[in-house]
Amino acid sequence: MICSVRGAVFAMGFVAVVGVFTTVNRSVNYKSAKASIFLIDRTCNFDRKYSDGKREKVAQSCNATDEFKALAKSGKRAKDVDGKAVVKVSYTAPQDGSYQTSELHFDGRDKEFYKLKAGDEIDILVSNGDVAKITVS
Repeated sequence: MICSVRGAVFAMGFVAVVGVFTTVNRSVNYKSAKASIFLIDRTCNFDRKYSDGKREKVAQSCNATDEFKALAKSGKRAKDVDGKAVVKVSYTAPQDGSYQTSELHFDGRDKEFYKLKAGDEIDILVSNGDVAKITVS
């Protein structure tokens, strides 16, 4: 009984330490900024099954399919799409005021894969060491 309590306390302490480290790392090494999305390139992987039994994996733009449009519009998803999205953004680096462009990467498990569209503004974190390196805040 004592061992399980110690284990639980250790696990909670470990989670707290990791959370504090992540927060400190972001506050010390990154500055927040607003970015404007100017292009999203989504690629979905489809598994096509033909009547003669053949199967073919096809990669194509997600925006070209009605199924993806329906999934993106619905608030809740019953399934995730097998795909990748490259989101290109422009922003002003808070460190030096320079105009920058960069990209973010998402996959079908990320809510941003479905939610984001060109023209949206998002919150990002800009690296102090390299203003072209960003992450989502």
